[in-house]
Amino acid sequence: MTTLPSSWATQEPHALLWYEQVINAAVSIGCVAYGLHIAVFATCSYYLITAKRFSWFYQIYITILFILASTNIACNVRFSELSWIDERNYPGGEAHKVHLEQDNLPVHIVGDAAANTITLMVDVLLIYRCYIIWASWKIVVLPSMMLVASTTMSILRTIAAAQPAGSIFAASAVRFGLPYWALSMTLNMLVTITIVTRLVLARRAFQASAGQGYRDTYSGISAMLVESALPYAIVSLILIILYARGNTAEILFVPLLPHIQCIAPELIIIRVRRGRAWTKETSQSLSTLRFDQQGDHSGTAIETTGLKR
Repeated sequence: MTTLPSSWATQEPHALLWYEQVINAAVSIGCVAYGLHIAVFATCSYYLITAKRFSWFYQIYITILFILASTNIACNVRFSELSWIDERNYPGGEAHKVHLEQDNLPVHIVGDAAANTITLMVDVLLIYRCYIIWASWKIVVLPSMMLVASTTMSILRTIAAAQPAGSIFAASAVRFGLPYWALSMTLNMLVTITIVTRLVLARRAFQASAGQGYRDTYSGISAMLVESALPYAIVSLILIILYARGNTAEILFVPLLPHIQCIAPELIIIRVRRGRAWTKETSQSLSTLRFDQQGDHSGTAIETTGLKR
């Protein structure tokens, strides 16, 4: 196999070489995730358009998410182009310095703002789904307060990074960035755990009174993965851990996260349109099942009609 001469290899320090490799790989990972997002967005739009009752709200919602995600990936690609191609004569002779020292360029700020807006929109929907599944506004008071706090931190972080000498790695931006990521991740984990807990409890009730079909539909493994947006929670957790530790590998997850975030609500909407998602009627029926279990179970066959797919 033909190999390139070793004399052609870069003489950069290993840490710097790893940093540049991660930046290059991150954009590619983001593009792959964007391709997956396109497929899920198209599928979700299909179910919305072919439904008996078209939902303008859901269609507009996922379209805005898709536009924001497209803006984010386009800005990432453009910023990498500036670093490695257009501005290769940047003072210092090292392309990575554009990433470190010019994060306040409009193309980067716009992409970052698009990602922050995606986070806000997705978290709002997840909190709403948490309310639907628990059928109680009290359960979403704390997540709602955390949402307000994380949104405030994200705005302050973006403003700090947009300053003339600013950068998302600058101390002024990190001061808001770390609380933002921590609040956002904690909010997501809290909502995920809350939803999964409800589904696990419901699974037992359905198994005892409504049969395996209802149990698998409303509280099965797929329901838990989709309804709780578990992939979003996992990626967020990995990102915040790496970010807090100052690990360069966190860059790999930055372009990936917006698309995972967008895909999460789109999968929920698909389940809604297929009649397999949790609704207010499901919560009411679950309450009826529990009441039945405390009685003589004589009305179970009638009361579970609210669980029809």
